[in-house]
Formats: sequence, C-alpha cells, structure tokens
Amino acid sequence: MSPLLAVYTTVLNNGPSANRVDMVFLGDGYRATDISTIYPAHINAMLSHFFDEGENPFPRYRNFFNVHRIDVISNEDGADVPPLGIFRDTALDARYYYDGVTERLLYVNESKANAALASGLSGAGFSAEMKLITVNDTRYGGGGGTYAVYAGGNPFSTEIALHELGHSFSRLADEYGGSSGTYTGAEPNEVNVTKDPTGAKWAHWLGYDQPGIGLIGAYEGARYWDRGIYRPSFNSKMRNLNRPFDAIAREKIILDIYNYVDPLDTWTSNLATLVDPDTITVDVVDPAVIDVQWYIDGTLLPEAAGELFDPQAWNLSVGLHQIMARAYDTTDWVRINRWKLEQSVSWSVLVTVPEPPGLVGMLMGLAALYPPRRTTGRRSLARSHPVCP
Repeated sequence: MSPLLAVYTTVLNNGPSANRVDMVFLGDGYRATDISTIYPAHINAMLSHFFDEGENPFPRYRNFFNVHRIDVISNEDGADVPPLGIFRDTALDARYYYDGVTERLLYVNESKANAALASGLSGAGFSAEMKLITVNDTRYGGGGGTYAVYAGGNPFSTEIALHELGHSFSRLADEYGGSSGTYTGAEPNEVNVTKDPTGAKWAHWLGYDQPGIGLIGAYEGARYWDRGIYRPSFNSKMRNLNRPFDAIAREKIILDIYNYVDPLDTWTSNLATLVDPDTITVDVVDPAVIDVQWYIDGTLLPEAAGELFDPQAWNLSVGLHQIMARAYDTTDWVRINRWKLEQSVSWSVLVTVPEPPGLVGMLMGLAALYPPRRTTGRRSLARSHPVCP
C-alpha cells in the first residue's frame, strides 16, 4: 500500500475530538503481514505504558485523549542503518544516524509522513495534535521533531516514545550534556533549561522536593552542554529513561494538554434567557479531574456541586438572576497560568413565580395550616412541637 492510501482506525474514543487531544500513530517498516499483528501490539504497549503505568501526568488525563492509528504498509520491515550498509524499502524512509553521526537518532522523511497523515485523516473531521511514529525495528533509537519517532521493537520503546513526546508535544529540551565546553548562546526557549544559575526561570518550583525526583533547583549541564546551562532536576526523563518527568516538564505537558481541551464538553444552552428552568447542567470532560462550583448572582453556593444544578432548591425571588458554573482542575501539579485549567459558563434565569420553599419552609407551612389543639397543663408543651392531627 502506498502511504497515500493509508486509512485511520480509532483505538480509543473518550469524547468529541473538538475537545480532546487527538493522538495519532503512524508506522514504518510494517509489512502487510505485520499491520494487524505486530503494529497494533507495538501501539498497545505504548498506550499501556502511557496511561496505566504511573507515567505522570498522563494517567490522570487519560480521558482527555482520543487515540487513532493510520495503517501505513511498507514493502520491507526495519529501518535504514547507512554506515552498516543496511537499507530497507519502507514507506516513510525511517533511518538511524539521521544526522549522519548519531546512531540512536532515528527519524523519518517528514514529507512522506505528512502525506500519509493527511491521506489517513482525509474526511476524518479532526487533526492530529500528538503525532507518533513507531518503527518496526529492534535497534535502540528515536527522535523528536514534528513527530515522536521511536523503535517499536526495542525493549525500551515505550520509554523512548515518552521522552520523544516531551520534545514533539511540549517542546522540552534534552537535559543531558555532551560538549565539554561552556554554553554561551542566547537564553533557550525551552521551559526546562536556562543560562541562569539561580533557576529563576522556574522560580515557582524552586525548593520543591518531588517524589521520585528530589529537590528542584538548578543543576549544571543540559541541552548537550556540560557547563553554562542548567536544568531543574538532577535526573528526569528528559535526561535519562525510566525516570519521571520533573515538575517543570510535567506542568508544561498539562498546560499543553489544556491548549486543546476545555474542562467542559457541553452545557445547557445559554443563548437565551431561561424561564423557570427545572435544572441546569454541565458535562465535564472527567468528573475525577474536574470539579464544579455554582454561583447565584455572584455568590458562591458551597453546598452546590456536581454537573446538575436545581434552581428551585434555592428559593429564588421573582426576577432576573445570573447563575454561573465554574469548572476547574483541582491538580496541584500546575502553579502558573492556572486560568487555562478552568472554564466558566453563565445563564440568565428569569423567575416568574416564587420557587417552592425548602424543607424548613414546608414544615412551617404545615404548622400554619394545622395548628396544635389547645390543651391545658402539661399537654400545652405540644405547642412547641406542632404535628398533624
């Protein structure tokens, strides 16, 4: 099959693509006999690691993702290894030594990958926000650019993929050194490296003792230089595999997820004034992640929570009222730009008749309708405890 004839299959559907991160896998080096066996097995291994094995922040945000795969068939398996004289006939031209020097740098022909992606998603009604390419090869390697590329047959494949996603999805820098010289260039754009030895770039995390990582500070050596540039943690996934993302990387990933996802999927229409509504509802992306607060005329109702609000329970006076729902992520993994983690929706509500009284009012009403019988002596205590006859 030519990559231009590729088609997509939805692997995981958690809601409307307009409000989800659509993760799309392509493959290279998978023959027709591999496309329904080895290829999905490599993808499923990655997804299991991604969502089910504690690789924060992704398990918490599982329901924020839809996952699709595009079946791209190659004539041969594997990838090119030019210095060894290995050349494979694959759809996307996957190649080790992509820079001509680094064996583990595995990448593809982006023009061909883009064509396969466009063809596979033609008419799908959504675009790919997170793009991965698994290569059917066992040699260690990966690369992060437009696509997170990784060797799907390697024992470290899932960790390679996560590291490369740090590059491709969140534009994180590598946190390892390499050159014995001193970095003298401009301040890097990536959030997780800096020229400033104080670490002021991530001041809001300085001193945080992160479980599995240790103290967030400023550690010299990053972005391929041993001196003159600093990283937030001693060792994290952007430095070595089988480590957590540190707090700065984790925060950046979450904020990038919220570039594509709002806390609410739908809500009761607010295009017109609601007249004496029985209920007002919102539909959050994931109730385990998103809490809802309710307000009437700017006043928070601490007792009101959840996706359904009953205006009749609040004894609204006749007239026009403003009801607002505030949906927000409760995580403490984000300390900046928290506005991205919340969404508010308001309704104009017109009450034309007094709302039915609450329980106390009902009891008082019953007491007025059925006053206690007149008694004398000790039985007069019944006046304090009215009951129906």
